[in-house]
Amino acid sequence: LAVPKKTGPKGPRYARRPRPRPPSTAFSSTSPEINIPSINSSSTASPPCPKMFIESPRMTDAVIRWCLDAYFKHKYPLTPILHRPYLEQTPRSTEQYGLITACCAVIALSPEILPPCPIEDNFTIPSTDFLIAETLRAREYCNLIEHPSLMHIQTSFFLHAAFFSMNKDNSAWYYLQEAITMLQTLRLHEETTYTDDDASDHVFVKYAQRMFWVLFITERAYALQRNRPIRLQDTLKLPDVDPTSSDAEILRGFLDLISLFRPFGQDFISQWNSPTSSTSAGFANLFRLQYLLKHSLPNLSNHSQVQQADLLISRQWLKIIVWKLCASKRVLSTANSEDVMSLHYPASIARDIVMVSQLLPTQAFEANGIGDCEKVFDVGCSLADLLSLVPLEYQGSTIDVGVIDTLMETVKIGGTRFGGSYRHLDILVGKASGCLLMNVDRSLPPPDDGNQDNMEEI
Repeated sequence: LAVPKKTGPKGPRYARRPRPRPPSTAFSSTSPEINIPSINSSSTASPPCPKMFIESPRMTDAVIRWCLDAYFKHKYPLTPILHRPYLEQTPRSTEQYGLITACCAVIALSPEILPPCPIEDNFTIPSTDFLIAETLRAREYCNLIEHPSLMHIQTSFFLHAAFFSMNKDNSAWYYLQEAITMLQTLRLHEETTYTDDDASDHVFVKYAQRMFWVLFITERAYALQRNRPIRLQDTLKLPDVDPTSSDAEILRGFLDLISLFRPFGQDFISQWNSPTSSTSAGFANLFRLQYLLKHSLPNLSNHSQVQQADLLISRQWLKIIVWKLCASKRVLSTANSEDVMSLHYPASIARDIVMVSQLLPTQAFEANGIGDCEKVFDVGCSLADLLSLVPLEYQGSTIDVGVIDTLMETVKIGGTRFGGSYRHLDILVGKASGCLLMNVDRSLPPPDDGNQDNMEEI
């Protein structure tokens, strides 16, 4: 039988559409802002009159400058994604205003990092709820679905960070996914986007690439914390470090943070989310991960204290993550706690956490707030779980001397370095009290701030 040929319309209308490219000369979208109709119109026969977006009078230039000063001093070393001259351009666009209020919302959750307010100004930062509401109000005037932009991606990231700190996991997950979706819509996760001839705005390219890597790290950390899948893969080359740039040292620390999370790819995340799946990790792969983590971060002396705190806490936390997966796969030995594949490894990990807290000042931990708090909580709970497996009368012979003191110090860190107000501390105190059969004091004074001479030994 002869098979008839398919027929149908042909021509350029049905040709493949070219891939969309982000505008190469702007952080914000090129689409006009949407004029939202007034809901107070007295006429029902004709459309209500449009109104333009009006900024809240509470968001004064002084408040904005106050928050941006805090961000660029404390948060920028961890998430170097904002270009201050673009934020301070006037007149402000609605997109700019939404990004600024989202950034301020994150700062409002860590008021301890705000610089002292000048006495003559006597102003206060608005509440986080107000700032988030302002961000969402501004977004009603922007068509971010049809016209995504780098500025919208940055805004969604800050909304994720704010909701994460507020323990609103569904909202945090939503805005993280929104940021990634817009990034992929603009193809900012593809290397070819940055090698095209029309990618001429070097500032845009620099901050778009950084945004990709911040989302890459954040998505992996959140996946490990909340058992979520990941979408971003290791598809871009690492950011270039210009030795003459004022950001050179910050970028080196940022590259170190990327290096910690790069080995945790799709395979590991899938196994972490489904530890009983048939695609189990082999002993060799898990050992390789622990070995990489143990020998990572060879030199931190030139990094800021904020970066040192985040890098060292993150490394110890990732060791615990791998240890937990090893425990679920039953591939741990009963060797001493210095062995990376030992059942007792949490004792060594927690001991290093305590040392980090003694070598760095409290202010170094404040920039990442709840993020580092959760990581210390995970380490402390793992150590408490380990102690609960070993009867008290045998702990002296089977576990390192001082491990009980290490656990109590870990509780102190959670109660003093991070304010002691988070729900995690109550859980950790309960676990510690249960395994030690004693009431653990959660309000002990913090250890003295020491120097950094021993930082390289951790």
